[in-house]
Amino acid sequence: MRLGRPRAISATLLFAAIIVIITDHVVSAAPALELLKLAEGEFSNLTPAETALLKFAGSLRSEPGGFAAAGPSGKPDDPSNDPAHADNWGKEREVRAELIEWLCVDESAKKLVPRGIRLLGARITGKLDLAHVTIPFALTLRNCSIGERMTFENMALPQLDLSGCYTGEIDAENIVIHGNLLMNDLHASGGASFPNSTIGGNLLARGSHFTHSKVEAEGLGLGNMALDAGGAQIRGVVEFCCGFEADGAVNLANAAIGSDMIFTGGTFNGANDVAIDANAANFSSAAFLGTHPLITGYRGVHVNGLVQMRVMRANALVVQDATFSGAPNEQHGFDLRSSSVRIFVWLNVTLNRGAIVDLSGASLGSLIDEPRRWPAPGKLELDGLTYDQLGGPAIDARSRLQWLALQPEFHLQPYRQLAKLLRNNGDDSGAAEVLIAAEDRRYASHGRASALGGGFLNATIGYGHKPLRTIGWSVLVILLGWPIVWAAKRAGVMRPTFPENIPHSSEPGYEELHPLLYSLDAFLPFVNLHQEHYWWPNSKAAGDCVVLGHKFRLRGSLVRHYLWLQIFSGWLLSAILIAGVTGLMRSD
Repeated sequence: MRLGRPRAISATLLFAAIIVIITDHVVSAAPALELLKLAEGEFSNLTPAETALLKFAGSLRSEPGGFAAAGPSGKPDDPSNDPAHADNWGKEREVRAELIEWLCVDESAKKLVPRGIRLLGARITGKLDLAHVTIPFALTLRNCSIGERMTFENMALPQLDLSGCYTGEIDAENIVIHGNLLMNDLHASGGASFPNSTIGGNLLARGSHFTHSKVEAEGLGLGNMALDAGGAQIRGVVEFCCGFEADGAVNLANAAIGSDMIFTGGTFNGANDVAIDANAANFSSAAFLGTHPLITGYRGVHVNGLVQMRVMRANALVVQDATFSGAPNEQHGFDLRSSSVRIFVWLNVTLNRGAIVDLSGASLGSLIDEPRRWPAPGKLELDGLTYDQLGGPAIDARSRLQWLALQPEFHLQPYRQLAKLLRNNGDDSGAAEVLIAAEDRRYASHGRASALGGGFLNATIGYGHKPLRTIGWSVLVILLGWPIVWAAKRAGVMRPTFPENIPHSSEPGYEELHPLLYSLDAFLPFVNLHQEHYWWPNSKAAGDCVVLGHKFRLRGSLVRHYLWLQIFSGWLLSAILIAGVTGLMRSD
């Protein structure tokens, strides 16, 4: 009796547990059976795949992450679930689009779908139209073959997952997704359209392939689009990476991205030149066009066409390990006009076949680049570009002047911007060099005569930025006049007080002629050393002079013409010196 009581208790507990399990299974299976019965009243001849979908959708005990498998395997990576071979699937794997619509629309059916729709490896027949429908559960169509157009316009749901599917056109304008939009390994033929959508989580399109529609987009100026998310509001990360391919434009114009925007390890083939349009987009975090530090196994990006990011805002924009290509007769490259970016990185970029880079009007906090990675001469636009800091291997004036020279035509603002930065960094000499180069370009742009005048101002005063050059020229003129006056004295062509007042030859103590002082007196317009007052060349006289054993004949008229030139030079160089010192000639 003592041994029988524990055995009886154990048997009772085991029996109770069995009863609980059986009851639980019966209770959990009840919604699925009710949903299946309800569907049989609406649809005749349910396929095995449709039956599996209904049982899974109505089950309370479905495994987390599991699927209603239309094929023999419930694993997405099983080769039997590859929709690329959907032509070999039998009718048993078909699911009617009307059945999915019914599950999402019928009030009685929706109540019996506690875990949402999670369908794997099915061929969905007919047009799936869920426009203007609000769904309380997530919709997951994984590795499905969907040949006809899907319409999700103005639909609202917690999450949409189309990963691994092969689809036709997707129309999801104004869709509201409270969680993630997952399109990893999706093959969409005919264009995927999500304009003005609202996505509360991430938009992930890793390894996906999008092909543009045959119908040209209207009013967008983009030609044919492969993926349209223009005006979208996306709170999380956006990833077009890891083998992503787009045959047509990817549109993100006017989109707002709350986290990173990633274009890494992908190929973007633009239609009508435009490959990526992010005009007026707002990236709250960073945009990566090329390598991303946290994505391993994939580097860089290849763009065949034009990347437009005009009037865009971003905390950081990193263009690294990127290649831009296109037809020589079509515009291709990178356009960042009038955008605002705190940190702009341009490293290891390849620009093929005359690709352009347009930074005109952009406002950058920091510009980190490699000048040798900029485009060919005439393909770089910098007018209106402003920046607070420069980084990279070459930030000196000479290297940056080569960078500025790549512009197709002269603009003064880029030179002033560079000079301002160099001056703020304490490089006054470099700033002056840049401003002088700007004036050289400006004068040269107005013809040969203007270029000659500019060359004179550069040589004499550095356009006002190096006024002390005038002193050097002045000393040179004075030193040149010294031996000429000395030779004129030795040749006897200098006459006393000629022509005003000739003294008597017998007058004692007449002022002696000092050639160096005479040269100074003739050159300096505001100084009177009284040498000119007592001596002046006799234009009718000529005499011989011996210099270093060589005799030559010197005419007074030649000396007089030289002194006239020296007097004129004195006035001119003095005026230029004053203008340079006072800043009257500087253009900055």
